[in-house]
Amino acid sequence: MDMNLKLEYIILIILALMFYFYSLKDDLENKKNKKFVRRNLKVGSKIITESKIIGEVIEFNKTDCLIISGSEEKNSYLLIETDSIEKILEI
Repeated sequence: MDMNLKLEYIILIILALMFYFYSLKDDLENKKNKKFVRRNLKVGSKIITESKIIGEVIEFNKTDCLIISGSEEKNSYLLIETDSIEKILEI
């Protein structure tokens, strides 16, 4: 084998490993965030969903969450899955 060909294989392997670790890191952060949301979610929490809807939790259980969103004159009640909550703004 030519030295350049070996170097190309080494570079490809390094790039593949870097891609794997960066994607694994994002997955671990998402799992950690979901665990934080499950532990700290309560009635009155202001949240952002994965579809970027901002609302306030009215009721929740392990699988579903009822939120209210919108202005004071025009409220919308949405039933979402608890797993679709991206972030808690205010606890």
